Amino acid sequence: MAVIYIVVLIGVLVFVHEFGHYVVARLFGVKVLSFSIGFGPRLFGFKRGETSWDVRALPLGGYVMMYGTEFEEVTDREDPDFARAYNNKPIWQKALINLAGPLFNLLFPIPILFAVYMGVTTDMPAQIGQVLDNSAATGALQPGDTVTHIDGEPVRFWTQLHDIVADNPGVTLRFTVVRDGSTREVDLTPQETTLRDAMDVMTQTVGRIGVTPDLAPPIVGITAPLAPAARAGLQTFDEITAIDGESVRSYVDIERAVAHRQGDVLHVSVLRPVKLDVPYGTIQVLTPVDIQIKADGRTPAELGFDSANMFLSDIDQNSPASRAGLRSGDRILALDGVSVNIFRSFADKLAQNWESPHKITVLRDGEVFETTLQMEKLTITGEFQEEVPMIYAGFYHKTRYVMPDEIDKTFGERMAFAARSSIEMTVRASTMLVVYIGRMFQGRVSTKSLGGPIMIGHMASKAGQDGLDAFLRMMAGISINLGILNLLPIPLFDGGKLVILLVEAIKRGPLSMRTRQIIAYVGLALVALLIMLAFKNDLERMWNLFFS
Repeated sequence: MAVIYIVVLIGVLVFVHEFGHYVVARLFGVKVLSFSIGFGPRLFGFKRGETSWDVRALPLGGYVMMYGTEFEEVTDREDPDFARAYNNKPIWQKALINLAGPLFNLLFPIPILFAVYMGVTTDMPAQIGQVLDNSAATGALQPGDTVTHIDGEPVRFWTQLHDIVADNPGVTLRFTVVRDGSTREVDLTPQETTLRDAMDVMTQTVGRIGVTPDLAPPIVGITAPLAPAARAGLQTFDEITAIDGESVRSYVDIERAVAHRQGDVLHVSVLRPVKLDVPYGTIQVLTPVDIQIKADGRTPAELGFDSANMFLSDIDQNSPASRAGLRSGDRILALDGVSVNIFRSFADKLAQNWESPHKITVLRDGEVFETTLQMEKLTITGEFQEEVPMIYAGFYHKTRYVMPDEIDKTFGERMAFAARSSIEMTVRASTMLVVYIGRMFQGRVSTKSLGGPIMIGHMASKAGQDGLDAFLRMMAGISINLGILNLLPIPLFDGGKLVILLVEAIKRGPLSMRTRQIIAYVGLALVALLIMLAFKNDLERMWNLFFS
């Protein structure tokens, strides 16, 4: 199966690239002699009209052979196909013919991703799950609120809410919200937030109001060791499943149950994580425990517990977190003096500004103290044995996401979402790759991240096993890579040919045959070096994968 995935991937992307050259060449009346997928000996094919369509033995690319190209220029005006020769076309037409291949590769992901996104038939409702402390939404929105309009525009789905907010940093927006059956309007100004991508290559400024679609899970942490909850036996990281016989799905359910208790004692059912030693390591099992808590308060805080959202579960040895003195069970209260209540937001803020030390306010055994955390940037081995940068702290968090039930999209909503998302993702991926290549030439990104046919084959096989959507997404990504790389100003690449055409346009005449031969030899040497580097990286990855 792996071979099939590789053949399909390479075959489709090479066909798209060469078909771009072919279509524009034919559009300008150029005679096309051969359309080949692969190099070397011909395996099979057919001839239609004046063009031979072939599949060749070495699946490392392809080519479109046009009449009057490279070193076989047509100069005899008596030749009946003189006007159809590539070399006799205007420079702007030759430039568009060369540009068409990479351009088709850059446009191809749009229909691929459109098909993928059309398969997304549901989305989360525009309902508030959690509100971050000290955010634009603090005091204005509450968990359970449903946003129905923003600036008068209807909103049904979470992605709509997210995109509108992200696209309007610093712009005041009017939210129409339904809360407990009544409608109200609130004005919110998304805070400007600078994001770094996962590869730490580029930044983006977006708007954030500080809300999430998921609810806090019913996992709790002890905040006061002498309060009723701890005295009754409740422990940090216990997951409450029921209170007084009523099932609990989220932490909001716990707050409501405590507020509306009927008796003097809360009967609490929990699942407690317990570590067990086994012959080859340690496993964790959930043990059911029943607890009776004397109801001396109307809120969890008064009973001495809270959501475990900001409690640290594990700390790596010799990590930034351990050097900062953090321990398992610590509760993070504030980051740089600003209170935090959602862990992934806390981690994101650290990662976005990892170079600077941060003041962390911690609650431990009822005592509050401050420490300084300095994050690190590491290079780790990715899924395909490639080098991947990672911002590292060395602490971990035990939780799970409680997501709302999704609602169906209409066909029109799916069309609009697929059209917008496919274009946005293609533009974003193309921009990121251009920046990434620039950083590589600057020496800020290692050339070890380059991959060749072996890595592409590994990726194709893995994506194919993960399903059609994963394979199509990966194909879209490789297509963008192929398009951008072919635009590099390297002789033999389409980008190199465009540079030569630009020089000829400035010079107002063609380069000499000798000059073009030298350029071709230089280009061949550069391409050979690039291929050898990619193969070297591939072989090192395979060695590490199988023998490390």
